[in-house]
Amino acid sequence: MFKLPSLKSEFSKNAFVLIAGTVVAQSIPILLQPILRRVYSPEDFGALAVYLTLFSMITIAFSLRYEAAIVLPKNNNVAANILSLTFIINIVFAVVLFAALVLFKNAIVRLIGLPEKYSNYLFFLPVTCLAFSMYQSMNYWLIRKKAFKASANNKIIRRGTEGIVQAGTGFLKIPGGLFFGDLFGNIANAISGLTQLRNQDFHLKLISKKKMGYVLSRYAEFPKYNLIPTLLSSAATVLPFLFINKFYSTETVGYLDLTRLVLSIPLIFISATISQVFFQQTTEKKNNSLSIKKDITDILYLLFAIIIIEMLFIFLFGPQLFGFVFGSKYEVSGVYSQILIFSFALNFIGSAFSSILITFEKIRLNSIWQITYFLAICSLFFLKGLEIDEFLKIYVLVEVVMHSIYCLMIYYIVNRYEKKIKTRNLA
Repeated sequence: MFKLPSLKSEFSKNAFVLIAGTVVAQSIPILLQPILRRVYSPEDFGALAVYLTLFSMITIAFSLRYEAAIVLPKNNNVAANILSLTFIINIVFAVVLFAALVLFKNAIVRLIGLPEKYSNYLFFLPVTCLAFSMYQSMNYWLIRKKAFKASANNKIIRRGTEGIVQAGTGFLKIPGGLFFGDLFGNIANAISGLTQLRNQDFHLKLISKKKMGYVLSRYAEFPKYNLIPTLLSSAATVLPFLFINKFYSTETVGYLDLTRLVLSIPLIFISATISQVFFQQTTEKKNNSLSIKKDITDILYLLFAIIIIEMLFIFLFGPQLFGFVFGSKYEVSGVYSQILIFSFALNFIGSAFSSILITFEKIRLNSIWQITYFLAICSLFFLKGLEIDEFLKIYVLVEVVMHSIYCLMIYYIVNRYEKKIKTRNLA
């Protein structure tokens, strides 16, 4: 019999605040989907999915992975200089990205298979990536300071702005409304984050060139051993959709994008939220040599209960649910959901505890897995010619195997740490 964390515990309070904010924030785009899916075409959503695929891969490199180290130092001065360092790196990468688009836009469009009529929206990427990456770093600072309410409010601001712009431009028949919504949502998020830093003990007087030079060297493992593997891992999560865009059609990607959105609801609402609170808590406990086993066990049972409910619901009502909410043409998205649910289930569980690899600075081990995952996904490129259902089933098999290995890695790290703590207490 398991016992969930007490509702009076700090973890539960922080998790509740962040989950509540995430639910409100993510409810905005989800509740707007039945409207947006009738205003915009499946091809529009497919093009946005391809655009966001490129965006998600680019932003991995935008801070050279230094942002993940902001929570780790005991000293605020060190953390503040890591944050400032990421801002400088973000600006440099934004300039480089803009130059690359000016010089190679046509080649990039052909490579990712983006329809020509959407190609000019790629010029949104430098600003969007800059705003998103700066906020990601700021959010790690908020996590460090346990400012989960501020983090939750930012999510609402981002999604609210995005939804208003996408719905408004859609009804006004302004081309590119989905892209404009994403752009302004990220800008609003970054502005909100900058205003909150002033209330969370971040001061310019903490910053110096010497200290930034120190953190650049001290946490060099993050870009050295984690940047390329994380970029490859991120690419692996989106490459199947690029393959599908090339092998089948942008319209098919549009249907799959809706499938991914719906199946990701627990991942967005619960798993990612728990991961942020858990990251701060485990880092604090690790710095004080305290056990984290019970925290993990209680959360794991909760996650299993949630994912079992979602799987049963999808298997019983998948196509009917999608058809009723989004229109009959999206019943095919429900059929796809019955195939993809297995990979999302394991990703849901693994994502909640992914911060353990950062907390214990197992960067190299994580890198090995990420590279292997990328190579496994790349093998899907040789499946051209299969029916879409067959392609998706093989993709899911690869995902299940790789995420099972990931979960075993986390178990190994935690088990080793707990043995060390137990030995130390008995000594």
